[in-house]
Amino acid sequence: MRTRHTADSWMGVMALATIVAAYVVATAAAQAQADQKAAAVMSDVRKALGGEQKLAGVKALSLRADYRREVGAGMPGGGGTMMIIRSGGGAGSADGGTQQTGKIEIDLELPDKYLRSDVGSAAFGMTRTEGFEGTRPFVEMVPNSPGMRVMADNPAQDPARAKAALKRSNVELARLMLGLTGSTQPGFAVTYAYGGEAESPDGKAHIIDVNGPEDFKARLFIDTQTNLPLMVSFIEAEPRMVMRTMTRDGKPGQRGAQGAPVVVPGDGRGHPPSVATGTPPSLTPEQQAELDKARAESEATPPKMIEYRLFFSDYEKVDGIALPRRIARGTGGKTTEEWDVTSYKVNPPLKADRFKVGSH
Repeated sequence: MRTRHTADSWMGVMALATIVAAYVVATAAAQAQADQKAAAVMSDVRKALGGEQKLAGVKALSLRADYRREVGAGMPGGGGTMMIIRSGGGAGSADGGTQQTGKIEIDLELPDKYLRSDVGSAAFGMTRTEGFEGTRPFVEMVPNSPGMRVMADNPAQDPARAKAALKRSNVELARLMLGLTGSTQPGFAVTYAYGGEAESPDGKAHIIDVNGPEDFKARLFIDTQTNLPLMVSFIEAEPRMVMRTMTRDGKPGQRGAQGAPVVVPGDGRGHPPSVATGTPPSLTPEQQAELDKARAESEATPPKMIEYRLFFSDYEKVDGIALPRRIARGTGGKTTEEWDVTSYKVNPPLKADRFKVGSH
């Protein structure tokens, strides 16, 4: 009986192994079909954007745009914590829904140079420049208003911070490149798999699942009629707005008080830069203690992960390449940022020191 039981057990194991093997073969075949379908769709995308030869000839690209952004949407790149501390008196609003306007400058030189400069002209006006030159990331923040001081963490001073900054910029560029060229930058290899078809009142879209290095994941939506990119969706930490108010002597005040702000926008990687403006020109010990407490309370809570959507529309030909004149970002049904692209330049002559930010 013991021998028969053992034989029966082995027969069961063999049967299970056969079922598993058949499932693996079927899954592999389905994956291969999905990959082939994705390759065909992406080929059509690149044809619609201008063709392989034209796109391969893009060695540099410049983009200039005017933007509108909800302050509560956080800094570019997603995630992080923004703290606003108001000093008593003065004018202004602490409303997290305040709209900020400004200009975006993006310069790209393949294979491995990228710069994005965010020039704020309202609310918390400052210029934030970040990107990479080869494997060297950079972040620089400069005040645009009198009486404002800015302190930004330098990635060069911390290997872990440098790695996070380089990853952040590469991921941001990869998402943008999917809408501009139907591919990602050299050195950031991705794979494509067909995820099905989506339908809305405006039409149908192919869904392409994009996977890349360091757990990069995104979904690319392609218009089935024009073969142009419509949207990139991805999951990222939700930016959080922490509100604090202070009297001029540095004591805690009431929420909603009016006055000049002290702003600390976090970068979502545990090393938030700080921005201070207004009167007094520097933080009192009491203000600093309150700020540190608020930041610690915020960072003690894991950020909520939500779906972001990056939209591309109004494509126009520039030097034979179709490029979107409108780019928007949002969550759910809400648009939190809009770009009106004012100009593109394909293969512009960029200055040799353009990507030397933070190298001195």
